[in-house]
Amino acid sequence: MYLVEYCLIMETSSSKNESLRYAIRTVKYQNSLMVNVCDLYLIDKQINHGEITINMKKNYWMDKIADENEIESNLKKSTISNLAGEDTVNKAIEMNLAKRASVKYFSDVPFLMIYRFAQSY
Repeated sequence: MYLVEYCLIMETSSSKNESLRYAIRTVKYQNSLMVNVCDLYLIDKQINHGEITINMKKNYWMDKIADENEIESNLKKSTISNLAGEDTVNKAIEMNLAKRASVKYFSDVPFLMIYRFAQSY
């Protein structure tokens, strides 16, 4: 059932609006906002780098499907960002949130973690 539902969402979103290509999940924790964003096609895939495996589970990466504007807005506000996929990581670099040298690759999929200090020390 879920697989059929996911395929229908993909088909509908790509035919109606090409910009709906991101999965996003936001989590508020204490005074922080954690944002998980990945390219939509990565949901339920498994990516590897050596002995490290990342399961791109829907319950971690996706509360909803989002467009580019929503991704930009959330990335600007986030304290912690976990990003995966070519479009997602390129968006963060384009926004000057990270440098390309910080990107790691898992199964040829770009992966980036950003932590922004909320307070001065």
